[in-house]
Amino acid sequence: VPPYINKYYILDLQPENSFVRYAVERGHTVFMVSWRNMPREMGRASWDDYLKQGVMQALQVAAEASGSDKVNALGFCVGGTLLGSALAVLRARGSDAVASLTLLATMLDFSDTGELSVFVDEAYVAKRERDFAQGGLLHGRELALTFASLRANDLIWHYVVNNYLKGRTPEAFDLLYWN
Repeated sequence: VPPYINKYYILDLQPENSFVRYAVERGHTVFMVSWRNMPREMGRASWDDYLKQGVMQALQVAAEASGSDKVNALGFCVGGTLLGSALAVLRARGSDAVASLTLLATMLDFSDTGELSVFVDEAYVAKRERDFAQGGLLHGRELALTFASLRANDLIWHYVVNNYLKGRTPEAFDLLYWN
């Protein structure tokens, strides 16, 4: 399960560094969640909506399509957080549909958010919750700036120094193709 802010094919960009290819070569059948771009009229979609209509449905479809009682699941970033939440709900309902869980760059315990707490405090959360309740969306540029700020030396200053000050052309990097 990828984060809903990325495309599913982030794990399959090129043959030489494709996680999908790696898994298939080892005998796994791979299913991937492709989140649709959020139109404004879906601005009230909740966490529960993402769990039920996204993750839980994807797990069910993968199990049915593969003919398996249990599937192996992988999630990363907020997709892993969604997956972890979905599995907790399923377990509480008595379901044991997942054989193994792999999480990459995923937070499950938000009691200590680390550097993120510099950008997100209770007042900010309250404001965003009010915005979202009115159908507001978190725009990609806001999210990109937040992530870049968390790693400013790598994602901001590196490019300022090398591209702007030194006039160098940035090296091609498949993960940042869309940026």
